[in-house]
Amino acid sequence: MKRIALVCALCLAALLLPLSAGAAGTVTVTINGTPVAYNDSYGYPFVDAAGRTQVPFRRTMETFGCTVSWNGWKGIATAKKDGVTVDVPIGQKYILVNGNKVAIDTAALLKNDRTYLPIRAVAEAFGAMVTWDGRTQTVAITTGSSLVRVHFIDVGQGDATLIDCGTTEVLIDGGDNAAGSTVVSYLKPYVDGKLDYLIATHPDADHIGGLDDVLRAYQVGTIIDSGCPASTRSYRDYLTAAQNEAGASISYSRSVHYDLGRNSALYLIDTGSDWDNANDNSVVCQLIAGNVQVLFTGDMTQDVEKARLGLFGDIDVLKVGHHGSAYSTSAGFLQVVQPEYAVISYKVGNDYHHPAKSALRRLLEAGATIYGTGKSGSVVLTTDGTSYTFNTSKALTLADAGA
Repeated sequence: MKRIALVCALCLAALLLPLSAGAAGTVTVTINGTPVAYNDSYGYPFVDAAGRTQVPFRRTMETFGCTVSWNGWKGIATAKKDGVTVDVPIGQKYILVNGNKVAIDTAALLKNDRTYLPIRAVAEAFGAMVTWDGRTQTVAITTGSSLVRVHFIDVGQGDATLIDCGTTEVLIDGGDNAAGSTVVSYLKPYVDGKLDYLIATHPDADHIGGLDDVLRAYQVGTIIDSGCPASTRSYRDYLTAAQNEAGASISYSRSVHYDLGRNSALYLIDTGSDWDNANDNSVVCQLIAGNVQVLFTGDMTQDVEKARLGLFGDIDVLKVGHHGSAYSTSAGFLQVVQPEYAVISYKVGNDYHHPAKSALRRLLEAGATIYGTGKSGSVVLTTDGTSYTFNTSKALTLADAGA
């Protein structure tokens, strides 16, 4: 597992570092192992001033299987495939995916009367996995049925995570009440038919507040609930929507696993449901996608970590508990799970001062690279079951701690 993460980390780091532009043909782009054929007419890939690989738009995206077009009046290149439309404005540090703005850290450009686009951001918008091999200076684009994605959705000061395994989707929490429409909109490109599993980790409003909107917008197959009630309006709205969801079953079991397909499964870890506070009664689960493991802990605190330490083992990615508060993610817990990467869901300037400097320090001392929605927006992990990449390189430091 360490080897897998190390290889991935090196590939990702190389993809993000500046490279020499070199002569024509220095940078190679492959799609599912086949090199894209560039020539003087189409242009050649090169590395821009931001250290990002730019590729000839038309040749690359048509080889990828897209229908492409160019609007010279607006300066927008468009690629369409399988119901996904990506608009790439020239000179802007964003792309539009089905009309939704996605920030990127470089911009498409015109060079020698040809349109070039940042390949990683655009290919990932179509669900591809993009890695870099520094030895051969090759950008490898991989598509197909083996890919699994975990979307840590930016819902401000709250929590919402989508696991997308082809035609099987799992939503873990839905942010607060104000985030409901954001989550519903985010899910649209990914939900195939019904939303297979919806997990309400615990009844705090910043986790279940938006779930009533999700339940009204999508047919849900199985609702997994902590069994911990609350007297709040947010909880009553969620519970009413869950009980009214036609055809959905509600499960309170803590010791089951769900086969998600694509060599992936979601395991619920029984940490107990009789703790004194709702946070510690959070549904805890672990995604195993091939050899890649991601642990989701809700708002579980150090009390449960210590009491149930024997239930945990070595993982690759940790969804950090309780938005990176000082009361979660103990040093002893990190010694056991040893995450290479960690993701924190939070809003900059939140009233709780998340993430706490002490939690960030423990993660950094454990050797984890930390990403956060407050700094990167929605964070997306893509894996083929062997290696994995993230859609961001904006790692958190101690300077990102809450005031």
